[in-house]
Amino acid sequence: MPQPLPSPGAATPEAIAFSRGIIEASIPFARANDGLAAWQIGSILALFGGSLGLLHVYGDQPWRWLLILPLTAVLIRIFVLQHDCGHKSLFRSSRVNDAVGTLLGFITGVAYEAWRSEHNWHHGNQAKLSHRGVDRMNSPMTAAEAIANPANAKLRRDKISIPSIFFLGAVSLVILRKRHTAFFQFRERFRWTVRNGPAMIRSVRLTNGMHLAYLVALAVWLGPLNFIIALMAMVSAAGCGSLLFWVQHNYEHSHQADDAHWSFIDAGVYGSSYIHLGPLWRYITASICLHHVHHVNARIPNYRLEAARRAIPELAAVASLQASDLRKCFTHVFWDEGSGRMVPHDEVFADRSAGQA
Repeated sequence: MPQPLPSPGAATPEAIAFSRGIIEASIPFARANDGLAAWQIGSILALFGGSLGLLHVYGDQPWRWLLILPLTAVLIRIFVLQHDCGHKSLFRSSRVNDAVGTLLGFITGVAYEAWRSEHNWHHGNQAKLSHRGVDRMNSPMTAAEAIANPANAKLRRDKISIPSIFFLGAVSLVILRKRHTAFFQFRERFRWTVRNGPAMIRSVRLTNGMHLAYLVALAVWLGPLNFIIALMAMVSAAGCGSLLFWVQHNYEHSHQADDAHWSFIDAGVYGSSYIHLGPLWRYITASICLHHVHHVNARIPNYRLEAARRAIPELAAVASLQASDLRKCFTHVFWDEGSGRMVPHDEVFADRSAGQA
């Protein structure tokens, strides 16, 4: 039976030992298996090609619109595998990870080097209150800020919903990130040194060109109407992926900390969700919903995340989000430093009213 987790906090000897123990326990699982990785890449590309082939062969059938579903599922998995390459976790060789990740980016349309750099910054700074504003997916307004600015608080409450996260995320991935300026390192609020800016820009330009060539070839092969179906699957995958990103860090009992109390392991264990999924959904998402394990050690391949979760007591002790918890991801959108959890708009202002009474 997993033991209860200690509370996150300052760098006490106990907290340091807690972090060191988890890191050391995770290391044996951070080993890539090239054969298994090659199978994952080859099989998903075969499924992708097969789904497109069905669309081509049966493109005159009324049920062809149903192919949006398998195409969406396959594209989600392709993108997560591209993400894994960015962490250098899928294959043993860094060069092979980079090569495969770059090629997958030609399909997804998301530049590998630019995404890799942006996403690794996210891993190093997740749950830092002082770093909000760069990663807009993970920049909660605090309850104190909401009380100080009720209009912005109401806007945040009204803006965050399943449809809006789906739509805005799809627009960001499919359209906006065709420009390098959409990535974190080129945003106005990014105040840290960017060491690989030229490489990120080259990555965006190369990916745009190759992705355009891929889309043109697809349009010629499928025909206009069936090409629209393929595009709809791409948008659907981007939107679903954005919802996935959202619930991985924006949930009621998440974690945020100021610089003095922040630690990498706390951000992983307490600030990254675990969602228990069935075999099909685990396959589609490449186990990324074991997100707390992934954030503790991003070098653990997707095919070892569950084994790591079961073997490390501190990770096994993290409870899975339930359906009711997932709904709260879109209503509990203000960080209450007093209670150490995300709270809804009404609770923020109810507490304020109670304090004034």
